[in-house]
Amino acid sequence: MPSSSPHAPAGRREHRKHVTREEILAAGRRLFGEMGLYESRIEDLTREAGIAKGTIYGYFPNKEALILAVAAKGYGELLAHVRERSAGTRAGTARLRRIARAHVEFMAGNPDLMRVLRQVRGMLMFARREWRPLRSTLAEYLDGLAEVIAGGPAGPVAGAQARALFGAVSGALSTHAALADGSLSSVPTDALSAAATAFAIRFARSARTVAAPRPRLPAFAEDFEFEHARPSSGRRDRQVGSRGAE
Repeated sequence: MPSSSPHAPAGRREHRKHVTREEILAAGRRLFGEMGLYESRIEDLTREAGIAKGTIYGYFPNKEALILAVAAKGYGELLAHVRERSAGTRAGTARLRRIARAHVEFMAGNPDLMRVLRQVRGMLMFARREWRPLRSTLAEYLDGLAEVIAGGPAGPVAGAQARALFGAVSGALSTHAALADGSLSSVPTDALSAAATAFAIRFARSARTVAAPRPRLPAFAEDFEFEHARPSSGRRDRQVGSRGAE
């Protein structure tokens, strides 16, 4: 019968340590997804995981460290899913749409994690010192997503597309869930994927245009500007109201 004493082989002890940490992360994800990052306490987690508080503190010194680990693991799983689903597709609109769809599928299948990651981004809006490490976790995910979009080293355009696509999908899904008692069962996957793709392309194009010097239109006219319009040398005023269909 295998020994369970403290003198068990190192490999067995390391395996038990790994499993215990994974159990804590899984329990933390469930708890944060149900109760929220602000309301959850380590005491709640000890009941959820069935592990003593001292054991949890042996892995994570505080709740913030556990939240960081749960978020990092979640972003890693999401990125792995996106890579798998987009493999074999050339960079371009078709690849962007497949990446968008992979986000929708993953978040719809993991609503607890979707809620956790949404709360993480909300917490970063307050710029509190204890949450600063979460910003690096999100930035690393977006950098990885940009590389998937580009199919290799990413430039500014892929970076802008990554931010826009992720923001569009996660924002739309969280709004949908808020209006449907947390359910994501009726998400229009194809429509949302197409809309997020179009938004990412347009957003990156606008970001690239902003970087170049250009005439400034009145605020009320900017939304009606031709996408590739340039001032005519023979006419100073642009007809902004006669925009054609794209």
